Amino acid sequence: MTTPCARRLAALLLLLPLAGCESIFHGFSIIPPQEPLRTPFTRNVLAELAIPRSGDPAAVPLLSGAPRSSVELVLVQDRIAPRYHQRSDVTIYLLEGEGDLLLDRQWRRIAAGTLIHVPMNVPHAYVNCAPCGSRLLSTFTPPHVDGDEVALKEEARE
Repeated sequence: MTTPCARRLAALLLLLPLAGCESIFHGFSIIPPQEPLRTPFTRNVLAELAIPRSGDPAAVPLLSGAPRSSVELVLVQDRIAPRYHQRSDVTIYLLEGEGDLLLDRQWRRIAAGTLIHVPMNVPHAYVNCAPCGSRLLSTFTPPHVDGDEVALKEEARE
């Protein structure tokens, strides 16, 4: 049951000209005005997946120079030493392989298909357990910069 007041409000809304709603959307854009326009792109990264190993872990930048994030393909044959990031959150997707993940001082086994979100200042590490290595896709927000990582001493896996 509706009240007389609610019925009057509904009738009033029906009488408002729809043209007046245009002003709500005038100048609307999905790109904030202060954001410079960037060219979108696509990239086939299969070649990067097969890059010869040069150090462990090897990071291949896939997207850099963006103002709010960067993306790296990380190839791990042995391990990613314990660390935390002072400036960036990192979201990691394990594309291939399996291993032991240290996240906030707790070890757990993970496999391909696992998504990990590591907020800034949270300790993390990874030890590869796959015979052919592991491949991880890492997204840093804000972008990864030199000096952001702080190394920690190795903790025993339980």
